[in-house]
Amino acid sequence: MGNENFFRLVQHYQELPSDVQEYIMRTYNYGQESFRRHHVSVWESSTRIELILMILVITLWFFVIIISALGYLVARTRFRSSKKSLSSQLPADKAPGVSIIRPLKGVDCNLLENLSSSFRQNYPKFEIIFSVASENDPAIDVVQKLMKKFPKADTRLIIGDRNVGVNPKINNMIRAYESVKYDIIWILDSNVYVDPGCLGRSVDKLCQPGVGLVHHLPFAVRPDTFGSELEMIFIDTIHAKMYLAINAIGPDSCVVGKSNLYRKSVIEDVDGLAQFGKYMAEDNLIASAIWKKGFKHEMTCDLAYQPLGSMTISDYFLRRSRWTRIRKYTVTAATLIEPFIESILCGLCASYGFNLLWHIHPLNFLAFHLSLWFWIDLKLFQTLSQKKLDMETLRGFIMAWAIREITALPLYIYSMFGTTVDWREGTYRLMRDSTVVKISSSNRQHQASASISSPPPSSNNQRTLFFQFIVSILTSVMLVINFFIDILFSSQRNGNPIEITEVEDLKDSEKEKNPISNITRLRSMRETDRVSIT
Repeated sequence: MGNENFFRLVQHYQELPSDVQEYIMRTYNYGQESFRRHHVSVWESSTRIELILMILVITLWFFVIIISALGYLVARTRFRSSKKSLSSQLPADKAPGVSIIRPLKGVDCNLLENLSSSFRQNYPKFEIIFSVASENDPAIDVVQKLMKKFPKADTRLIIGDRNVGVNPKINNMIRAYESVKYDIIWILDSNVYVDPGCLGRSVDKLCQPGVGLVHHLPFAVRPDTFGSELEMIFIDTIHAKMYLAINAIGPDSCVVGKSNLYRKSVIEDVDGLAQFGKYMAEDNLIASAIWKKGFKHEMTCDLAYQPLGSMTISDYFLRRSRWTRIRKYTVTAATLIEPFIESILCGLCASYGFNLLWHIHPLNFLAFHLSLWFWIDLKLFQTLSQKKLDMETLRGFIMAWAIREITALPLYIYSMFGTTVDWREGTYRLMRDSTVVKISSSNRQHQASASISSPPPSSNNQRTLFFQFIVSILTSVMLVINFFIDILFSSQRNGNPIEITEVEDLKDSEKEKNPISNITRLRSMRETDRVSIT
């Protein structure tokens, strides 16, 4: 009836141009469609594909948020206080002996303090074995200094590796592994340190029935550059909360090899340490093999502190790219869904779903999502570091957090389209069965000399151009974020005037304490990264 009245009305205005009549009809149809959609539920007005996508992205969002919140809650309960160890209170003749293996390669950041933490363990019966591949390694001087400082410690230094595969870490420590005195082995990387009670609490866990591995959450500390800040944000937020949540639920093995305790008898039961020398991610694969044997993995309330020191932005990108490419073949399913558990892509997908379901504007939901995500990451970082952030530290945290989240997806895409990684002095090609093949320098030189007449663009040149482009984009983004953070933090003054001398003091303190907020430092950082890449 309404349509007939409308057409009669149009017929009374025959003198109107045809394009005006057509415009009136389109406006009327649009109004009718909007009215129908407003009063009809989404289940009736949407197509089947739209409904499926809506359900998937909303389910994904709730799943990721619940996992993130679970990781934060585990951190609050587990790392609130340190428990006393029962094993550390036993006499030496009754306590289980532990062999601590520390493979060394060069002088890592904070190496002296890292290695000293092994000597300071409150435990009655342990030995420390340092393994170095080359007799010219500068880490030998640090070890010898510690051996003189702690003369009563049961300590050995093994120089020289044995080639059992392409993994240089396995080759380095295989002799130490074969010479241990005790069944319990603690493999502790040289770039981390632990609290004095860590060993006792870990032995308590390992002695529980059915436990085959004890590991500790890596926690990055002491960043000196913005590249180190990015690495710290990754390790201490997205990695930490997922690591804690997955290990709390326990669907599968999820272990990082910074600090792991095993029994040698259990490792031998999965074909021994040398068997894993053909893999790059030996820590994850050893843990998976132990898991498949029916042993549980446990964590203590201890952190494996990793001082970062100086790391350029390109160093951060190369490190994250390397481990993404390795995970592509070791844990393929988890790596494929990795972009959807990052904040931006997860938020964009959920914005579409909630807009379709409840007509929430996508930008409004995205703002809510990013605020919630940032709050969880910030609270998790404060819980693990056991300190509240002052305004300047919070400013740097916001800057690094924003840049890391923005670059997560482009870095993932770049990593997925490569099959080679650089580690230490070698370049390795990743195979589909998770093994790696070292690319010898002689073959690369032969390939290069065979094509001198018309050299194709090498992967190194392509990588250099890529990272130069990324650093340029990052510098611009950092300047924009820095501008808005300046406005945000200046509003905290509530309009109170600041004396000129106070302003100068603030500027001086910013130069010393917070290199992120210094625009001149950002520009110089860009030039430094260009030089380091080439």
